Amino acid sequence: MAQDSENNNIKYFLNEGRKISYRDSGYGSATIVLVSGGTLGLETWKDFQELLSKYARVISYDRSGLGNSDYVPNSKSINYLTAELDAVINNLDIDTPVILVGHSIGGYIVRKYAELYANKVKSLFLIDTYHDLFFKELKSSLKEEAWNDYVGNIINARDNTPVGISDEFDFQLKLLESDDKYSIPLNIPVFLFTSIKETPIEEKFVEFNKMAFKVHLELNNQLAEKYGNLRHIVTNKSSHFIYLDEPELIINEMLNLIDNNFQK
Repeated sequence: MAQDSENNNIKYFLNEGRKISYRDSGYGSATIVLVSGGTLGLETWKDFQELLSKYARVISYDRSGLGNSDYVPNSKSINYLTAELDAVINNLDIDTPVILVGHSIGGYIVRKYAELYANKVKSLFLIDTYHDLFFKELKSSLKEEAWNDYVGNIINARDNTPVGISDEFDFQLKLLESDDKYSIPLNIPVFLFTSIKETPIEEKFVEFNKMAFKVHLELNNQLAEKYGNLRHIVTNKSSHFIYLDEPELIINEMLNLIDNNFQK
């Protein structure tokens, strides 16, 4: 492990010879690991991490090719992404219960991680993450033109960004057609936060957006009905980035969890 000379708040370790950068702050009776949404690195969590670090140890990191982490070709498969998260957890001397937080497509990563490494995870927080049927249900609910416009927008973004970021867009494109399952673990507390606040958007995507919100909420409500260990919090005050708009909504749930389960 070493300090990044360009940023005293960011450290890094080597994983198979490649640098993974991370921010590690706070201390307490639990360790919270933050897994960002698509194309986003640890900087997206900076304000949230600062608030949360008053109550727990908090770790954020840059995936391959994002932020200060080295780019690794072919690193945007779910198997690599979960192994990369495991490298973070294994290399940072964590000796308290681990809570994983996944935002957006980060929710796919933490759910798969909890499936593969069940003994390492004590709780999941899913921040505006998607049901594994979301994209298929959405596609079937839309006119072909609206769906093609959405996919074309992602492709355009992919083709006009640096390689590490473009690979993340490729991962998102694969999710659109994937049949992979991202299960909810049965034996740990799971917190699911869903935003229903619509934000201004380009005119041609307005109807797409309305249907996306409808499908998203319906599927997440189904999860809440199915799993007794899942607490579903719906907000109309936050955008997709609930941790930026309403950090206290998430932090209050975390503090209750820690106080009731992880105090020594």
